[in-house]
Parts: sequence; C-alpha cells; structure tokens
Amino acid sequence: MMKNELHCAKLMRHGTESEGLSMKDLQEYIKCPKADTHNHLNLGMHYDSYLQWSGSPIPDFPRSMDGLDEMHEIISKYTRPRCRTAEDVVSLVDMSIQDAIEDGVTVLEGSIDIGFVIHFKKDTELFLKTVSGLVDKYAGKIDIRPELGLGKTFDKDKISRWAPELMDSGVFKSIDLYGPEIEDGIDEFKYLFEKAERLGLKKRAHVGEFSDAKSVRRFVEFFDLHEVQHGIGAAQDESVLKFLADRKVRCNVCPWSNVMLGAVTSLKVHPVKKMLDAGVSVSIGTDDLLFFGKTVSEQIYDLVRESVITPQDADRLLNAGLVS
Repeated sequence: MMKNELHCAKLMRHGTESEGLSMKDLQEYIKCPKADTHNHLNLGMHYDSYLQWSGSPIPDFPRSMDGLDEMHEIISKYTRPRCRTAEDVVSLVDMSIQDAIEDGVTVLEGSIDIGFVIHFKKDTELFLKTVSGLVDKYAGKIDIRPELGLGKTFDKDKISRWAPELMDSGVFKSIDLYGPEIEDGIDEFKYLFEKAERLGLKKRAHVGEFSDAKSVRRFVEFFDLHEVQHGIGAAQDESVLKFLADRKVRCNVCPWSNVMLGAVTSLKVHPVKKMLDAGVSVSIGTDDLLFFGKTVSEQIYDLVRESVITPQDADRLLNAGLVS
C-alpha cells in the first residue's frame, strides 16, 4: 500500500471515534485516492457547474424523484435539448472530469453513450479522436478509462454499425448495457459482450437497482459480466450474494442514486453493508452527479456518519474501486 493510502486508512479507522463527524473528516476522504466506477459523463457534474454552463435552470433541483420515469422526463425536457452539438458533449464530459478531480478521484471509469456519435455528425473517427483527446488532456491528473455506453432502447442498426468499430479502437476500456432492467431483448446484445471478451474489455450491465436478485444472477451468467452497475437487488437472496462473491463480480453501487430514485427508502436501510459482509466486492459511484448531488467521497462519508458502514468498510469501498 502506498504511503498516502496508508494515511487514508489510518484516518478512516480513527477519524470517526469521537461523536459526530466534522467537515475535516470529509476533506480527509476527499484526499484519499479513489475511483468513480459508475459515472455517466454527460450527467456527471455538479448542478452548479451545469447551470453556469447551460444557463438553463431545472426547477426544484436536485430533488428526489419517483423512479427512473421521472428522471427520464427531466432529461427529455431539460438536459437533452440543451446538448445539441459535439462541442456541447465535450463541455459536459469536461465538466464531469473536472468535478471528479475536485473530489480526489484518481481513476474515472466514465460512460459515454454511443448515441453521442450523432452529435459528431455520425463521424466515428472524430468521436474517437475527441474521446481520446480528453483522456490525453487530463493525463497526469486523473486516469480516465472511457466506457462505451449502450442503451437498450437505442437504434439497434446504429449500434450494430458503430459499436464494433468503437470497441476495436482501443479507446474504450469497457462496455455497459443500460435501460429497462428486464430480460426481454438482452439476446440482441450478446454478440457485443462476446466481442468484448475477445478484446479484453471489461463487461458491465445495469441491473438490480429496481430488479430482483434473480435478475442480477441472470444478467451476470448471460453476459459473463465482470461487474454489475448497481446490483443492490442481490441483497434479497443470500445465495446470489454468495454467487457474486464466489465469481468475484464487483457491484458498483450508487447509494444516493438509490435513495433519490426510491429504490431504497433511506440511506440507513441501504444494503451495501449486507453485500460487504457477504464478501461481495463493492465500490461506490456517483451515477449521475447532476441529479443526485453527492460525490464518491460524500457518499462514503454519509454512509459512515449514518452508521450504515464502519470506517473499515469505508476503506474497503475506496480500495475496491482502485482494483482493475
């Protein structure tokens, strides 16, 4: 363990022994090396950053929402219309990277949706050059590992035309499938996960935020996933937790996303502790910082402050994200 990581671990063991947590403790979490393993880069910035850029306020925001449907309504009404050009995409991703650096994130596994190729006038070469340029721009400040985001409801013809080239490029280090957490239609993406395996790309999918433990196991087995985005539904079944632990499948959990979308009723009842105690590898991600307003450091701080996890658990969460 590096010297600064030992320092962070010591602080996390002893920094919460007194009653309550001071702001200084949060700053110490920020100083610790960490990864953001679940970040949609077009929505990965603080609302203040977004508002300054866009000039378009979102009413009563950030706030709790009635599930993904309400979140998608906000996206359709406010954020998607504001992002019209390639330059807009770059600005959004750039803001997300800068806000991650401010939180002390050293590894950013950020998702960039394949649909943004449209903003680049369907020029995949320009799209790849731009993503690669952002990685190079911040080299030395943060290790950016771009992820190709695949929406289940996006045009399948465009995915079949663009995804293989983008995956072959070497720019993207992982793929992630997201959308409705149901099995219908997943067979249409199997070939891309098989290609990812051949290329040595990390394989991820969104499942188990609102779906059950059975669906988590099904997605992991069907796609031979390395990691699950969310996966908290697995906590409903001890056998599925053991399955994930035995297969060393990491769950990249976003506690405040789960709370604000209503997947869990409060942070105090979040199942992250149950997952950790079952031996499941868990890391913390922001999901969509614009919507949920909590950085990786703040979420870990909140989990400790609310006695959901111990300082030792916090250490495990921080370190898990740094393991490739």
